[in-house]
Amino acid sequence: MRGEGIEALNHDVLIRRSLEMSPNGFITIISIIQGVALALLAENTFEKPSLLVGIQSVSLLLIFVSVFYWYLTLSVLIRWAPSFLDCLLPFAIASLEIPPAFFLGNARAWNLWLAMFWAGTAIGLWITRKWCPPSHFGDARDAYRRFIALLSELQMIAGVGALGLAFCGIFAYLDWTHQFFWGTAGALTVLTTVGFVVFRVEHGASRIHTHFGVSRPPFN
Repeated sequence: MRGEGIEALNHDVLIRRSLEMSPNGFITIISIIQGVALALLAENTFEKPSLLVGIQSVSLLLIFVSVFYWYLTLSVLIRWAPSFLDCLLPFAIASLEIPPAFFLGNARAWNLWLAMFWAGTAIGLWITRKWCPPSHFGDARDAYRRFIALLSELQMIAGVGALGLAFCGIFAYLDWTHQFFWGTAGALTVLTTVGFVVFRVEHGASRIHTHFGVSRPPFN
């Protein structure tokens, strides 16, 4: 026989439970995926070290950090009751980080897999922007507009990164004699994309915090 209910469900309890579970659930999922991806990256990096592998490994590591950083930032700014789609997106997008760890040194596959990752990220950002209502920010409509603008900027950055990596991957297939060049070009595209993402999130989050009277200087 089951025991008595510890806490009866009501409006306030439902909201409090959603607030507690939403960020913890997302960060836990992302942490597990990132841990698996990091272990595979380390294993494959040291198995076949070369200059190209080293460059690709550092680029992939920074993607892991930026994904975790984005979800952490997002969980601070907005909270909601998770749906099935919310649970699917972290697996669908973050799991695209894992296959490139198996293609270190392979300019073609590595570039094309990460092109799919950034394309998936752009789609995820579009979904977040489309279904994020102003109620997340209450009466602070200016902060809401800043957040939506940040999502739009990040979506554009991810889309450009995806196109750049697809370009490098396709040319790596067509140009067999310059694999190191196209592999390095793809890694530089990743580093540039990550740099723009971090830069925009730092300044965007800082402005939103400042709107609510919280000191959060960029890169502090």
